[in-house]
Amino acid sequence: MLEIKPILSALLRHKSSTLLIILQIAITFAVVVNSTSIIKERIELMSRDTGLVNDRLITFNVNAFGEDYDHESNLRADLELLRSLPGVVSAAPMNQIPLSGSGDSSGVAGSQEAVDNLEMTGTGMFHGDSHMINTLGVKLAAGRLFTPEEITYSRGRADVKSVIITQALADQIYPEGNALGSTLFMGGDLKMTIVGIVEHMSGSWPSWSNFNYNVLTPFVPLRDFQRYLIQAEDQETVTRLLGEVEKLLIDRNRQRVITNVRSMDELIERIYADDAAMTTILWVVVILLVLITALGIVGIVSFNVNQRVKQIGTRRALGATRMDILRYFVTENILITSLGLFVGITLTIGFNVFLAEQFEMPEFNWNLIPVGVLIMFFIGIVSVWLPARRASKVSPAIATQSI
Repeated sequence: MLEIKPILSALLRHKSSTLLIILQIAITFAVVVNSTSIIKERIELMSRDTGLVNDRLITFNVNAFGEDYDHESNLRADLELLRSLPGVVSAAPMNQIPLSGSGDSSGVAGSQEAVDNLEMTGTGMFHGDSHMINTLGVKLAAGRLFTPEEITYSRGRADVKSVIITQALADQIYPEGNALGSTLFMGGDLKMTIVGIVEHMSGSWPSWSNFNYNVLTPFVPLRDFQRYLIQAEDQETVTRLLGEVEKLLIDRNRQRVITNVRSMDELIERIYADDAAMTTILWVVVILLVLITALGIVGIVSFNVNQRVKQIGTRRALGATRMDILRYFVTENILITSLGLFVGITLTIGFNVFLAEQFEMPEFNWNLIPVGVLIMFFIGIVSVWLPARRASKVSPAIATQSI
């Protein structure tokens, strides 16, 4: 027999401590569930497939100076040098690097009507030469790569005729599946033929909703600031090139400064640094809250046991077994936890609505609620177990001490 009525009667006589535990459980549940939801979302964000050969990529910037600096000839000479290095699979100039946090974007559409109606899809715009796809390591799903003859080198704007797009963008603009060979429209009278589709490629801004919508064009801008990307054959080559590439390029021509020589792994670590820090902080908050709640339950139950020593002794004298006393306090904790969880679920939903409205956070995973409920019941039972065992050991003789 669970003796619900006597338990409720006893709880009403200790309203302050009971309400304290209920509030503690409710707040802990709300914070833990929402924090865990954010942690899960951040981990999924950081572990997304980039489509690139991350561990074999190196990027750096070249900042040229001097009035007589010939941008095109130096770019071609740099690429020839880089591609001839031992362990280098491919190298390409690029206006922006995936997951770098900076670059160019534009709006594209599948028809002129969509352009006229301003129904355009935002995309990342990646410019490079015929080695760009191979250097990135992305996989071609359909069509072909750029040919050397298609590449335009220009200090101004280039009117390119062919593009390669990501599968995600193709599915968005051409849901019928006829993207390859179709015309891609941009603002004004810009029209380009889609000659290839890559399976997947991350853009430059991880938090952008159009992160996987990208367009690659056969265009190399000639300017004082130029980015390069190198694909090495292994990690050992990556490490070696990180230490050598600056000296090699400066020795070839001293009219420039080489900056930001980094591996793609380092770029990814940097771009997700805030997400990683948030995840760590939230884990600490979750663990501390759970520990504080557990200690709070232990403390309050221990206090209640000390207050009820004579009552427990009387029950023992009237025939209650140790298991009866143990079961009494465990059942009492289950009732308190249930009330706390009822309030906590309400707080959880309200807190998530607030986060969604104020910070554009995604809705939490509803599967976390039953998991959180089970965890809180487990924490409650474990926390109450030691004080309850101590209570079950109270001697029946205690009841006669004041007689």
